[in-house]
Amino acid sequence: MDPRWVPPSPPWYKVNVDAAVFDQLNSVGVGVLIRDHEGSVVATMSKHLPLPLGPLEAEGKAMDEAFTFAWDIGVRDVVFETDSRTVFDALTRTITPPIAIANLIDGIHQKLHFFRATCFLHVLRYSNKPAHTLARYAKGINNFVSWIEENPPIIESFVIQDDMYLSSS
Repeated sequence: MDPRWVPPSPPWYKVNVDAAVFDQLNSVGVGVLIRDHEGSVVATMSKHLPLPLGPLEAEGKAMDEAFTFAWDIGVRDVVFETDSRTVFDALTRTITPPIAIANLIDGIHQKLHFFRATCFLHVLRYSNKPAHTLARYAKGINNFVSWIEENPPIIESFVIQDDMYLSSS
């Protein structure tokens, strides 16, 4: 498994998803990063949810939020990437979803038909660092913030690093 972010083949988009749990606030943060086959940032989102979820539930909720965000942005051929092995295995039906995320996984499976094509990938945490940074950023916001066709300053260094790697390949 490559530790670096790898772009999808056209016409696919990659949606990197992660969550962060803020125990003291009884809330979670969601980070979503959508990029095209050239590695260009199409859209990003940080969302703060006042839900007292554990790590697994937060990862499942983050994937659910990513589906809605990707649909709203207008991407229809999507590779969803998560660093949660359990969420990945549940989405690919490799395992029966744990009861804590079963309803979320069922809801996501129902949303699959909205898209032309979808697939799921499990990635190393290192490859998902921009999405995790966006999830952590949500701690300081009230609801959500999104950036369309621009790199948020908080992840710009990661995107530049990926661009340099892609250029040298």
